[in-house]
Amino acid sequence: MHTRRDFLAMSGGAIALGGMATPAWSAVELPLVPEITRGGMIYRKLGQTDMYPSLLSFGSHTDHAYWVKTSWGTMLSEEGQKRRDRHILHGLDLGVNLFDLYEHEGQWEPIKRVLGSNRSRVLLSACRDFNEYVGDAIDRACRLFGHVDLFRLHGNDFEDVDARMIADWDVLRRAKEAGKIRAIGISVHNEAILMQILDQLEGIDFVFFPYNFIYARADFSRFIPAARKQGVGLIAMKPVALGSIVNLDPRSRKAGTRPEGEQWMNIGSRSNVIAPAVVSAMTKALNQLPDESLCQAAIRFVYSKKFLACTLAGMWDDQWIDENYAALTRYEEMTREETAALDMAATVARSIGPDFLPPDYRWLERRWSA
Repeated sequence: MHTRRDFLAMSGGAIALGGMATPAWSAVELPLVPEITRGGMIYRKLGQTDMYPSLLSFGSHTDHAYWVKTSWGTMLSEEGQKRRDRHILHGLDLGVNLFDLYEHEGQWEPIKRVLGSNRSRVLLSACRDFNEYVGDAIDRACRLFGHVDLFRLHGNDFEDVDARMIADWDVLRRAKEAGKIRAIGISVHNEAILMQILDQLEGIDFVFFPYNFIYARADFSRFIPAARKQGVGLIAMKPVALGSIVNLDPRSRKAGTRPEGEQWMNIGSRSNVIAPAVVSAMTKALNQLPDESLCQAAIRFVYSKKFLACTLAGMWDDQWIDENYAALTRYEEMTREETAALDMAATVARSIGPDFLPPDYRWLERRWSA
């Protein structure tokens, strides 16, 4: 019997088109994002490339509980890596074909081993993780993987589009011309430079940027239309705010999952921060989703945005993979109950403030909150 993994031989490259997505804004004429469906997975075209990443894709973060510190970063313990390998294979069988990899978390060599001869069936995304010449990182990745499908600059390294970024960008452009990279882009954590990137980075293929129901910023009324008109692929990262949205659904505690780098936060215990009426309203809204978690509603919100090519989710638990995959059902629509629950969750998050996020990412609240 063929698995979804067998289909991935097709999805690593160009695929015949199926249906076309509808415009994200009815009042603004935007190019449509082509998409196809195979089994239970959705694939959307990445900008002007011939690649169709899966709508649900693997983010680069790994489970902190299994980290082993090294002289160059971290890696997973033997037990943790076995879990990660199993999750990757599970994702492949569900139709996931894009994997973002952090070298400083020791994931380049393991995924090469797990994929084996199936390298051509997937899309691998990487960036420069260390303070080095970006060309060295590209060459090292190419020696390991043969080529890199998506390579990006890491936006945390820059506060502006400056001469240093332009110099690094020129290295990426030359590497793409040489056939080492199929698509070049940048991951952005600073909203202020989004428009600068479109204006000044010649030949940009894609942008990673935080996008979820809390940090949607009214769909970035300038950036997203401009990016779509230029044919730039848009990839959502942090769709559940690094797992912190789990904290806003007290029912999730029973399931045993936990967000990245943060202990459980019981909404009811935060009465000194959150008004009791808000807690009551949140509980009522969640009770309208008896068969769905808040995280499923949150990631479906991102799936439903037809201007996004792909959603990168951190997944290091079988339950998370299965829930994110299940959320692809009805991926084109949000129910009134789901919208109400997300609205209340956003209210709770705003009441808590930056503490809603893991400590290492509380700067996102300052940069991205309206």
